[in-house]
Amino acid sequence: MRIEQIEFIKVVVPMRPDTVHSSGISDPLCAPDPVSGRVANFWEFPKWIILMHADNGLTGLGEPRRGDLEPLLYAAASRLIGQPLRACPPGNLPIPRDLVYDGFEMAWYDLLGKHLGVPVWHLLGGRRLDQVPVDYWMGRCTPEETASRVQHARALGFKGVKMKCALGDPITERVSAVRAVAADFSIVLDPNERFYDVASAVQVARTLEPFENLILESPVPQSRLDWYVALRSKIRHDVALHLTSLPELLAALKVDAAEHYNLLGTIREFVDWATIAHTTGHQTWRGTGMDLGIRDMSSVHAASAAGCTLPSDLIGNLFREDDLICAPIQIEEGYAHVPDAPGLGVELDMAAVAHYRVD
Repeated sequence: MRIEQIEFIKVVVPMRPDTVHSSGISDPLCAPDPVSGRVANFWEFPKWIILMHADNGLTGLGEPRRGDLEPLLYAAASRLIGQPLRACPPGNLPIPRDLVYDGFEMAWYDLLGKHLGVPVWHLLGGRRLDQVPVDYWMGRCTPEETASRVQHARALGFKGVKMKCALGDPITERVSAVRAVAADFSIVLDPNERFYDVASAVQVARTLEPFENLILESPVPQSRLDWYVALRSKIRHDVALHLTSLPELLAALKVDAAEHYNLLGTIREFVDWATIAHTTGHQTWRGTGMDLGIRDMSSVHAASAAGCTLPSDLIGNLFREDDLICAPIQIEEGYAHVPDAPGLGVELDMAAVAHYRVD
């Protein structure tokens, strides 16, 4: 098998109404684009579909992160076209490990799975979970809207929610609103480091002491692991770190900076990193970015192979107007079904792709 052609499709898929912030709250929830420097809301950046065509007629699908990725995509493709199977070991493709590497690796795993007749989770070491736990999600909301969204989440079968927030938001009131309509819900509060310092984080945490089953994710700057060690000694709730590299994870584990870890990386890296964290007694979940169906499904495979017991927020298919795949990820009672079909087990909905495609 040889990579014969690589095709890119650029799409912009808006979010559904009332799925991010409450009206009047402006927060892009992402840094400026690392390639172009452009500033926009996360849902306004383009998403990309990679179609990796092989000389045996099979096609692998990949979906890198959102962003203005054109130059990186074409540079990587120029190195892969014409490469045979033996030149592309899984997890070590002959391209730079930059912002688009994971999308090409995803497409290669999908292609390999179809070629061998096995699911991607098989190539990642085997399925440890038949179902992957999934949480609901929301941006920064009023307490009233928090309650209504959690009611909706509970009706859909979810058992927990991840909520964006920032210092100065009505955080305690929002948690109270969740508990008023779903007393058994788990809650992850994610301020994206915007509690700013230990003193402020402790002040927020003390207002949350009456509530159980609550995690603070990345409350203060993650560059200050000493702050996380100090924070854990001062509050009763668990802390999670959202990490993107193995050196970051190893440094955090060395000082015992958190109870739990939200990990990114490629799907191969994620399984390896999560295994390390689990070996040291820490739980993990798969980091996501409100993605489309291809990337979300790759995370289902990775979370299954890693045996993640903490819920991931793999629900871009519920929040975007379309996930661009023919059969949506099956989520029932707060769990995503892990497919048995070869490769990722997804097929592009070309009518939807045509609708959201941009030049």
